Amino acid sequence: MDSLTDLEAARGSAGSFLQHYWEAAEHDTVEELEEDEAEIRAAYAAIQAVAPDDPATSTGLTLLQLGTLRAHLNDEFGTSEDHFDYEHTPPVGLDEADEQGRELAAEVVRAAERALALQGSDNLAAFSRACALHWLGEHEAAADAYRDVLRIDPYDHIAKARMEQLEGVELREPPGGLITHHPHGFHLLEMTHLIGQSGSTKGWVWLFSDPSSVRSAAEGCLETWLADLGHGLDHECGIWTHVPGSADKGFALREAIHRTAEGRPFIDWSQVPLPDLGLDPLPAGQPIRWQGQLHFFGVTEHDDS
Repeated sequence: MDSLTDLEAARGSAGSFLQHYWEAAEHDTVEELEEDEAEIRAAYAAIQAVAPDDPATSTGLTLLQLGTLRAHLNDEFGTSEDHFDYEHTPPVGLDEADEQGRELAAEVVRAAERALALQGSDNLAAFSRACALHWLGEHEAAADAYRDVLRIDPYDHIAKARMEQLEGVELREPPGGLITHHPHGFHLLEMTHLIGQSGSTKGWVWLFSDPSSVRSAAEGCLETWLADLGHGLDHECGIWTHVPGSADKGFALREAIHRTAEGRPFIDWSQVPLPDLGLDPLPAGQPIRWQGQLHFFGVTEHDDS
């Protein structure tokens, strides 16, 4: 890597591989994922050779390790519930005899702590650490770790529910307008439809750090999204922007959708606020956890139909 552009491209490529790995971990075993895991580690090692203390790489390695634990848990306990994002059923805990699972969870803790040492407001690393401690049965430490998650992002409802369960308390719902402390600025665009009573969705979510990518993504899927209106129970069409140090801002994108005289839909971007992200936009390829959900850089397609 000879330039900053090369570094950004390497981060983006590693992040894309990581997204596929996380999705595969829902169905594949740890053994089946070994080759892919080694390839992703090699990609991140190449980045670290140039930027040893790269926070984005440490975040990626934490999620990679969490993905491997995910594969183990799904193999052991099944996939009827997401072991990291299911709010109402807390982790059941790893058996003392499950040496592989306990070592994988311990490695998640170590990877997360390395990431947090570089960037203390990394909510994804903080949540990964809390989950792993929870699975290890270290309930007091897990409760403290979920508390750290809520300090970074008061709207992480999964962390809130887990902490309530561990400590036997009921926490107040956070008021609107609180500042979330994610270190990087980003734009999150969602164009989805709710298609089932269980919360299944169809559509797309994009995570970007430049407005031109947001505009291009929204325009590219606009007609398809509009064609599905009325086919679902509800819909989401909005842009949320996080600027470090400021309250997050959202905009209902449908308010800016109009039609030409010929009936073709278009977005009037002069109506859409896309604030400047400040001095530290989210690096390409870096996943985030925001308001209780994992998001990968670029596009994530949802089709639970």
